[in-house]
Amino acid sequence: MTEPLRQRPTPNQPVQRFTRSELAQHWALLVTLTVLALTGLALFAHGTWVGRLLLALEGGLASRGILHRIFAVALMLVVVWHLLYILFTERGHRQFLAMLPHRRDLADLAELLAYYRGRCPEPPAFGRFTPLQKLQYWGAGIGSVMMIATGLVLWFHTKTMALLPKWVIDVTTIVHGYEGLILFMLLFGWHLYIVHLSPGNCPLQRTFLTGTISAERLFQEHRREYEELFGPHEPAEQAQPGGPQ
Repeated sequence: MTEPLRQRPTPNQPVQRFTRSELAQHWALLVTLTVLALTGLALFAHGTWVGRLLLALEGGLASRGILHRIFAVALMLVVVWHLLYILFTERGHRQFLAMLPHRRDLADLAELLAYYRGRCPEPPAFGRFTPLQKLQYWGAGIGSVMMIATGLVLWFHTKTMALLPKWVIDVTTIVHGYEGLILFMLLFGWHLYIVHLSPGNCPLQRTFLTGTISAERLFQEHRREYEELFGPHEPAEQAQPGGPQ
């Protein structure tokens, strides 16, 4: 992903992991999905105290609908932005290729599960992205596309009912609601725990703020990427040209 730096780093030396554009895309997706989740949950659970509280905070049913549609358009723009970044920038294309599933991911995942069960002394040597990171990326991406597609059907339900039978609209309503709930749980439950609350990350993993990761953390969590950048030797207190000290 990056040209080899050819120098053995210090443990706390920052290594760029994400660019400003990638951080901006992440923040844009975070904000849009959060607002969509909250405005969608207000309608989905309108008969509960949670739904009533969210509706009150959002200014009522009408303003909730307007807010939901505004951020639905924002989500579409974020998806288009990301696709353009993949297609028309070299960096984005390389990042996307690194996110594609590979056979080795299955072996890495099996070894990771064995590590969690105490059957391996250390976790596998991951590349730029771990299997769990890839799973989250594709889950969020496919989920966002599904939400957009089903949301458009419901948004323009009068026109779609002229083309499709009513049962399709009914099924779409169910899928849109539960898909939104699943996506919310995936991003704000599992993703939040893995990135920020799991052992070694709690209370906050700062890469999503700075775009950088320490050389020591890179060595521990993405060993293959570290070796591509710096060689096989772990970070040392005094940075020297590549090679053992």
